[in-house]
Amino acid sequence: MVRVGASVLAATTIGVLVWKYKGLQEEHEELQTKHEGLLSMAEGLVVQLAESTAENESLKSENDYLKSATGASKTLKSYDC
Repeated sequence: MVRVGASVLAATTIGVLVWKYKGLQEEHEELQTKHEGLLSMAEGLVVQLAESTAENESLKSENDYLKSATGASKTLKSYDC
């Protein structure tokens, strides 16, 4: 009788451990998918930041030129009729 009880307990314990393992495995896969999505989003943000920085530098250069004597002169001359 004790052996039967021990066998049932062992089988139940193994079943619970397998069930928990599968649950943890599924949770791991879900977290890994979320992680990959976040990495992809971060990469996109880095690209956008680089593009914005380059555009900002270009606009700063253009603004500096327009504020210079040469740029201002050319701008004013373009309005002459």
